[in-house]
Amino acid sequence: MNLREIQQKFNTRDKCIKFLEQKKWGDTPISPFTGKTNVTKRAGTIYYHCNSTNKDFTVLKDTIFEASKMPLPTWFMLIAIMLNAKKGISSAQLSRQLGITYKTAWYAQMRVRCAMVDDGEELLEGILEMDETYVGGKPRRRGVKIDPSVASLSTVTTEKPKRGRGTSKIPVVGIVERSGKKRVVTKVMDTLTSRDMLSMLKKYVAIDKSIMMTDEFRSYRAFDEYLQHLTIEHKKEYVRGIIHTNTIEGFWSQVKNGIKGQYQVLSKKYLPFYMVEFSYKYNNRSSKSNLEKLVSSAVEDEKCVVSYKPKKNVKRIVNPPKTSKNRKKS
Repeated sequence: MNLREIQQKFNTRDKCIKFLEQKKWGDTPISPFTGKTNVTKRAGTIYYHCNSTNKDFTVLKDTIFEASKMPLPTWFMLIAIMLNAKKGISSAQLSRQLGITYKTAWYAQMRVRCAMVDDGEELLEGILEMDETYVGGKPRRRGVKIDPSVASLSTVTTEKPKRGRGTSKIPVVGIVERSGKKRVVTKVMDTLTSRDMLSMLKKYVAIDKSIMMTDEFRSYRAFDEYLQHLTIEHKKEYVRGIIHTNTIEGFWSQVKNGIKGQYQVLSKKYLPFYMVEFSYKYNNRSSKSNLEKLVSSAVEDEKCVVSYKPKKNVKRIVNPPKTSKNRKKS
């Protein structure tokens, strides 16, 4: 949905509220306090009254929009801009485009990224590719100390700069479907051991329905015991028939170009949220109702960032624990 359509369809608070109510409740409002329909509409307002608890509420209760002073039409415009920016958009640029403060833009973007988090219940299957990349910048000069918690594409410096494995940059691992829905999942890692890779494989992949393609990195060797595992040795070749990792490497290229073009500095703490945004856009790149899908998720999810601080560990927000539904599938 383009900005002109957003402006026409959601230019007032009442239009936005009506749309959110339809997405969250359908035709029957439900109390967030009891989960029941024993509610009464407050005439002339956006409020409903829960007759069981004697409390008032709106459709914004327990959503990313709750307790925000930013008008809902601006929220919808911000979401549309984020979705249409394939390689991301900085908070500073959003601030200028929407006439809001930088702090408001940053905070709102983080809430939207919370709504983009995948619940992980639909496992990847088919021909898959798995690879890792490293987020950080080119060395500029030696002898400069750096904060290890910061992943900056312009200021990372090391005494003995390394690229790829062995670097001090932040590792991110991804798995992509080559066919079917062609989805991708990513995870910011602390280490890249066989145990780490197996844990990600078991959480996100339908093992009995999949074939995995990787490079020759030793941490992938443990996959041989769980599913058909084919490797390509990049020192000798990049493609051998159907064996390659070009799809996931293409995704990494989008991520790197997006980060380099839009963000000056990313902290390791918040990097998982940015990876969620890149993954969400990749997974929904062919969707014609992207905004409606995201808004539906937005009214179901509580805000996970409060006063610039995540409500809990960022990695657990972005990569929630495996559910019982997942376990049955894997």
